[in-house]
Amino acid sequence: MESDPAFGVPEDNPGSVRFDKGFLARLTDGLHSLDTPPSSLPVFGYQPGGDDWQPRPAAVLVPIIAGHEPGILLTVRSQELPHHAGQVAFPGGGRSFPGESPVQTALREAREEVGLDGGRIQVIGLLDRFDTISAFRVVPVVALVQPPKEYRLDPSEVSEIFTVPFARIMDADSYQEHQVEFQGRSHSVLSLRECHPLVWGATAAILHLLCQRVNGAAGQRHDSD
Repeated sequence: MESDPAFGVPEDNPGSVRFDKGFLARLTDGLHSLDTPPSSLPVFGYQPGGDDWQPRPAAVLVPIIAGHEPGILLTVRSQELPHHAGQVAFPGGGRSFPGESPVQTALREAREEVGLDGGRIQVIGLLDRFDTISAFRVVPVVALVQPPKEYRLDPSEVSEIFTVPFARIMDADSYQEHQVEFQGRSHSVLSLRECHPLVWGATAAILHLLCQRVNGAAGQRHDSD
């Protein structure tokens, strides 16, 4: 089978789509290249200040799923997890050993959590790092994904998965801003309008940044999660 070089999806797959080359160019241009050292990536999100703030390195996969209506794959975290149980997230997690790259972390976690095979994933770039209230410094790894026939969820980590249409992610009007109090400070937090399950916090902020980058907007960064 021959593959579409712009996406890596078999041409005879009736469920596949080819992204417009202009869109792919804007997407790639809006991302940091894969050879960018993680320490060189800008940081946004939760910024408590002080020398004692040392978040743990982490990465998430931002999977753009091919289909007649492309979408972003998101997970709902298991209720059994000690942190952020039941919340919406990208596949991802903390670095497992020194020297593991953000791409390696994101691909490993996506395989463990939802059964995504690396052969179906074309990693195309990185977004700015995001600091979370739970003390992770997350590198979002953006990828184009040919969906499998069946996802294999790890029930200890993921209770369900769903997709949000990519067109909606790219619409700046899809996002709304909230003010929340945490440890005596007010923080600006984003959510996706009229979305169930609720997409908010770090996940919404990373999606919003992707929207800004693809649309060529600088925009304002937000705290969260």
